[in-house]
Amino acid sequence: MSGHPWAGAVLVILAWGRLLTLRSARVAVIAVLVFVIIGGVWWGRHQQLAGRRVSAFTESPTTLTVRFQPDALSIRGATYSFVGRSAATGERLIFHGRIGSATELHRLQTLSRPQFWQVQGTQSGLLPATNFNQFDGAAYWSRRGIGKQVKIAQVTPLVASSSPLTWWSDWWHSLRARLIQACQRLPGALKVYALGLFPGSRALEATQELEGMQRLGLLHLFSISGLHVSLILLAVEWFCVHCRLPRNLWERGMIVGLPGYFILAGGGGSILRAGLMRGLQLTGRQLGVRVSSLDAWSLALIAALVGNTGLLFELGSQLSFGLSLTLILLEQESFAWRQLGLMLVSLPSLLNGLFQWHLLTLLVNWLVVPLFPVLLLPLTVMGTVVFPWAPGISTGCATLLGWFDQAMTWLGTLPGNLIFGKPWWWVSWFWLWLALGVFSRPANQRRKLLRVLILSYGLMYGAIHLPWHGEVAYFDVGQGDSILIRDRFNQHVSLIDTGGHLGFRQPRWVPAAPVTYAADRTSVAYLRSRGITTIDDLYLTHHDADHIGDLPALLKAFRVKRVLVPAGMEQEPAWQHLLANRQATTVVMPIETTSKLPLTVRHPFEAAPAENANSLALQGQYGGLNFLFMGDLDQAGEQKMLEVDPQLRTDVLKLGHHGSKTASGVAFLNQVKPRWGIISAGRHNRYGHPNPETLERLRADQIPAVSTQTSGMIRYAFAGQHGEWQTKLKGD
Repeated sequence: MSGHPWAGAVLVILAWGRLLTLRSARVAVIAVLVFVIIGGVWWGRHQQLAGRRVSAFTESPTTLTVRFQPDALSIRGATYSFVGRSAATGERLIFHGRIGSATELHRLQTLSRPQFWQVQGTQSGLLPATNFNQFDGAAYWSRRGIGKQVKIAQVTPLVASSSPLTWWSDWWHSLRARLIQACQRLPGALKVYALGLFPGSRALEATQELEGMQRLGLLHLFSISGLHVSLILLAVEWFCVHCRLPRNLWERGMIVGLPGYFILAGGGGSILRAGLMRGLQLTGRQLGVRVSSLDAWSLALIAALVGNTGLLFELGSQLSFGLSLTLILLEQESFAWRQLGLMLVSLPSLLNGLFQWHLLTLLVNWLVVPLFPVLLLPLTVMGTVVFPWAPGISTGCATLLGWFDQAMTWLGTLPGNLIFGKPWWWVSWFWLWLALGVFSRPANQRRKLLRVLILSYGLMYGAIHLPWHGEVAYFDVGQGDSILIRDRFNQHVSLIDTGGHLGFRQPRWVPAAPVTYAADRTSVAYLRSRGITTIDDLYLTHHDADHIGDLPALLKAFRVKRVLVPAGMEQEPAWQHLLANRQATTVVMPIETTSKLPLTVRHPFEAAPAENANSLALQGQYGGLNFLFMGDLDQAGEQKMLEVDPQLRTDVLKLGHHGSKTASGVAFLNQVKPRWGIISAGRHNRYGHPNPETLERLRADQIPAVSTQTSGMIRYAFAGQHGEWQTKLKGD
């Protein structure tokens, strides 16, 4: 659930409240020791990271020697990244680089030993989430003790060696690298399944291949629940027993090998939980002490929190520990109550992280989970093992897994996908508390509390979907534009542009990567978090990719009633492929200044090619303020607007062309007299936007300007004729 700072305090208070009700001095002493240890670890890491923290907005040159494991390397197209450790300070950093040739690509793809590089480049802090309700990568890495990144300019390989302290882990990392490389050669869906289940790596194709499983809430079969880990360990035990190996021998071997398997399987939270629980139970058996499933779960949680004190604020770990605890506590319950318990415990986390839930999730889990150990896992194991000698069998396994994926994708398209929105963080904890309360009561007393729980979900759904406030929100989409205008109660939702990035032709040796859209992480995620399912009007100001490139993502994620383009653009074939995902009911409508729309069209005045000079300029009144959105319109277009309406005024001006000197002319600024200026531009963009001349014009006219470069997402939340400005980052 939410990583809100108050959420941690509430969790600690609830835990202490529960401990006090037990009235056990022994439990209280143990709890105090656990809290002191975990709190001390957190404080030490927080202080260490704070001492090393640098700004995410400034880059400084750096030269350092770094050591990293081969399985840490991730390649996408002509770029690569990895987490490495500075040889001088021991600090862990994230490194990003570009691949310059096919030879270098092949060398990186076949790394199987630890690497020792001297790196020259630029260093900066990790950028936090720059849009509201966006995944915060900086917080994720911060919980792992990483706060800096390095953009690599030059690499000098050095001779790497293993010390007595690292040779054991180096061996397992090298084995995992070779396993990843072997899985990468597998065909079709088999590659996606094998990478996810064995080395715990995510294939580039996973987003497309597993889309249906993600929508139906089945991804826990891969890395969240740790189910595959339990099955693999069970298979090893079965093999040892049937080979009549001495129990003490193979149990000790498993205890010693579990840390290595943890590395081999990717080291995720679910792997850690499943491995620790099994290791604790085996160790207890060796010592003659019975360790129950609940005791093993509790000790695994404590050990995991020592390793990562922010573990409980990550979706995967919440689901892994939450679902496993639910199964332990409801072991004696009927199948129906267990399924209901799994849903009630997982739903707050899913809604807080994904903002949606499919009504078929319960039914599909009931049908598919039993298939996992008897069909999906055996197909994956068999197809992976026999591939070097019988690739035809592997291809058959890939085909069967592909058919399964297609079936899940089809099921995911059926009616029932509920865009719930993001509940308030304290409501999520309340739901979890209520869910636990339901199953702590006798079966005949549960229905009343269940009704309260269902009612609270309904009230939260209504509060999200019928919000009291409207908003005008400028998304941070990098070098591009995307602006949301939402009336109170979501009566009318408009979007101006979608963002996007300019594509560049790659050399033939660069591996093809699946098409992805940044909008899925920015505007799409935010709209879903607000419970929005329909966009009434989607304005495309002109045909540049940084304004309309992510259109397919919006058309796929939402029902769009109208796509509004400047007159003339509707006839241009170059951008028509972006409409492939549109529904039959979506209307493409050319507009100009004579069009009657919720937003007043100030430009263009006639049909023309949809270049910057013919960009849409739109104006509207919200929350007592007048807003003017200039797209990429240049100074010539601004002058035409002034000639037509010499009385044109505005309170908030979205500067044209990202603050370029070709827009926001002196005469235009003097005429419209904005009280605030908004600039949407990418950080360290190649065009130098916003231009210093434009910023000087704003200062000369005493117009304060806020930029997405430093402030991230900028939004004006309003009710009636009053509103409040908010920015995601502190800015300048």
